[in-house]
Amino acid sequence: MPYEHLAAHYDALMRDMDYGAYAGHLLSLAGEPKRVLDLACGTGRLALELCERGCDVVAVDASPEMLAAARNKFDTRAGALSESRAPSAPDMACGGPPLFLQQDMAKLDLYGTVEAVFCTFDALNYLTDEKRFRQTLSRVRLFLESGGAFIFDLLAPEALAARDGMVFMSDAGGVYCVWRCSWEKPLLHQEITLFTQTEGGLWRREEETHTERAYQLGFVEEALRDAGFDEVRQAGMPDSVSFNRYDERLVFVAR
Repeated sequence: MPYEHLAAHYDALMRDMDYGAYAGHLLSLAGEPKRVLDLACGTGRLALELCERGCDVVAVDASPEMLAAARNKFDTRAGALSESRAPSAPDMACGGPPLFLQQDMAKLDLYGTVEAVFCTFDALNYLTDEKRFRQTLSRVRLFLESGGAFIFDLLAPEALAARDGMVFMSDAGGVYCVWRCSWEKPLLHQEITLFTQTEGGLWRREEETHTERAYQLGFVEEALRDAGFDEVRQAGMPDSVSFNRYDERLVFVAR
């Protein structure tokens, strides 16, 4: 299963990502909403930044391992705040912890509506079936307030195809990660091998497979409008948020 093993090392492998800048950029594009959904929240680093900016956050992910890492992140944060705050000190301005939900994106079911939905880091590319892609957009629209923003990014079809035959390697202190990519239009298969050093100095090997689908711009725009989004446009990424050169991303803002 995707992220069954990778979840424990995801933050280390993404250590150079400026989540603070990305969170600020997303909130600005969305018109500074207060109630937001972080869809496919992963290990919660974006959700943490949103909470620090005073947002009430619902954080949804299908992976129990990713959600566990996210919950642990907020438990650690809460403990640190508790230890550092004097009994008489006023509470900090940051928002409280998110409402964590383990759900399939295509079956999203919230307790109420939100003002904005963010779905980042090519999470929608992981929907390899067009029907589930459309179902996800419809569920997002159902729980998004009128005029609210749905902001997401997709890896461009050319970016996925360009990875065919490539091997990526990452070393993040105690874990060595190898990605082997193969393109079978419209799918990119990624065989991931993790080597983790144990306390005894030995190395443990773990493997998992990730598959992402390329979606053409015309299909995405049509699916958004069919789901009830009247305004669809593309936006850029902030200069301080950079991915590797094979990660050309399309950022969509839909209302």
